Amino acid sequence: MRLFLAISLPQKVKEQIDIRLKDIKLEYQDLKWVGSDNYHITVHFFGERASAEKIISKVEQSLFESYSFYMYSLENRLSIRKKVLAYLAFSRNKELEDIVGRVNDMFNTTTKLKFIPHVTLARYRIPSKQQYLLLKKKFSKLDIDVSFKVSKLTLFDCINYGVKPEYKIVKEFNLLER
Repeated sequence: MRLFLAISLPQKVKEQIDIRLKDIKLEYQDLKWVGSDNYHITVHFFGERASAEKIISKVEQSLFESYSFYMYSLENRLSIRKKVLAYLAFSRNKELEDIVGRVNDMFNTTTKLKFIPHVTLARYRIPSKQQYLLLKKKFSKLDIDVSFKVSKLTLFDCINYGVKPEYKIVKEFNLLER
């Protein structure tokens, strides 16, 4: 099992994002676009595990007295590491950052990277500098303005990771209402 904890986007939000991406998807068909059914915000990646039982128990402890909250899109971004990553970043959220901190503590996870809530939209091999700058310019002009309430977190199992990923729900964790 390849497990991760994430925020699922409501279907309406997925559709809004897809509508905004329609033209750029046609123009850049060689990008590896993420299917809207796979849009999510990863909270914690657990990696390969034989079983989900211990993870479920620890996540439940981590989410004890965690409240629902709202997510607001911030901007479209591109980043380069091993590949170009196109994503929709969301604004910081105190409740979410607390949850991420508690889950990291529960699983003794240390990371040098700052948590940036985001939805991955596409991946691409590293292009020429000119191609990258053009893509970055076009991508930054996209107007993707979405918001939604987060009432639960979902533990997913990623199946067919190397081919076309499919995400199977293992467990949903409801958050408290204010």
